[in-house]
Amino acid sequence: MASFKLKFRPSAVQGKDGTLYFQVVHGRSTSTVCAGCRVAPHEWNGESSSLRIGGTPERQVELRLAASKLKWCGRQLAAIIAEKEQSRVDYTAADVAAAYRRLPPCQTWFGFIRAMIDRQAEAGRCGTAKTYRDALASFSAFRGGEDMAIEALDAETIGRYEAWLRGRGLRRNSSSCYMRTLRTLYRRAAEAGLTADRRIFSHVFTGFTPTAKRAIPTGSLRAICRLSLPAGSSLAFARDMFMLCVYLQGMSFVDLAYLKKTDIRNGLLQYCRKKTGQCISIGWEPAMQEIVDAYADRTVGSPYLLPIITAIDGTERRQYERAEHRVNRNLKKIGEMAGLRIPLTTYVGRHTWASMMRDMGFSLSVVSKGLGHESLKTTQIYLSSIDTDCVAKANRKVIGRIIGK
Repeated sequence: MASFKLKFRPSAVQGKDGTLYFQVVHGRSTSTVCAGCRVAPHEWNGESSSLRIGGTPERQVELRLAASKLKWCGRQLAAIIAEKEQSRVDYTAADVAAAYRRLPPCQTWFGFIRAMIDRQAEAGRCGTAKTYRDALASFSAFRGGEDMAIEALDAETIGRYEAWLRGRGLRRNSSSCYMRTLRTLYRRAAEAGLTADRRIFSHVFTGFTPTAKRAIPTGSLRAICRLSLPAGSSLAFARDMFMLCVYLQGMSFVDLAYLKKTDIRNGLLQYCRKKTGQCISIGWEPAMQEIVDAYADRTVGSPYLLPIITAIDGTERRQYERAEHRVNRNLKKIGEMAGLRIPLTTYVGRHTWASMMRDMGFSLSVVSKGLGHESLKTTQIYLSSIDTDCVAKANRKVIGRIIGK
């Protein structure tokens, strides 16, 4: 059976780094595989065939990354040898080296995630790209910016990351969101043959826990409507966007931001959800038009219905995200003014619309149709049989209850 060993070849030039390589031995044949790493003589431990981690903090980071890459190389060589032994076909050390050279190069964890971010952005999946970007930023902060080979990821590292998240005050569901995202990326890496799926996320929480009720009662909605806020202020804008989200059947803020004037035709607002691509029709009501008219002077010359995205220059996604942060920051102030016990956000509007529909006796299938849910398997059976007019009439009753008609 073939064997291999990591070795160090000093540089012929005094003071220069030497080269690391694997020597593969099988029978009377030998071959070498370049490890792709250069280290100084004092950074090599010949007795244990391993790196000595030392020097400046920056150099220590580089050496730890090199060590994780060497570990990956060793596993790949071991897998190649095991495969050739199982095939019971004669082979040489050169055959092992040649098989290794045909493998894709070792990728780092951060590098792989960045590549996945770029791929999602190119495909127009900006939301997924942002989710991956946020997960990378979080994990990088946990690592102090130190990258690692994908193969070096293990259950212990993931467990420490979960503890780090909880130590920073993240709730269980927030921690779970990061874990699920990284698990998805890890599985993608495994599918690409960059690592073996060793189920390193099996011991951390990746589920959901019940959260506090996010919906607010009708009386609170009326109180928010009747707050005396300075016309044209950021508070008034946040309140109006929140109410419009409720009126528009619990529309998410991203869909609100991207609404265009041409989406309204023949008394209907028709758009496709950014998250799922599902097309939704909403009956256009006077209460909705009243809010749009209040900001018409800010959208002159713009294709967008509302002054959330104000420039068409490739930064539309960033504009929407910044606007959402500002609106939610002001909504929290408005919630305090209205005496709410929970933080007010645009997402509360979505929950509130659904709760009002349920409390008014409308079926779950009607609520699901209005929200544009595609993942509710128990309601999908009924979606095709529900007329848009039915949801529009139900939504008209919700708006009437809010404004007192």
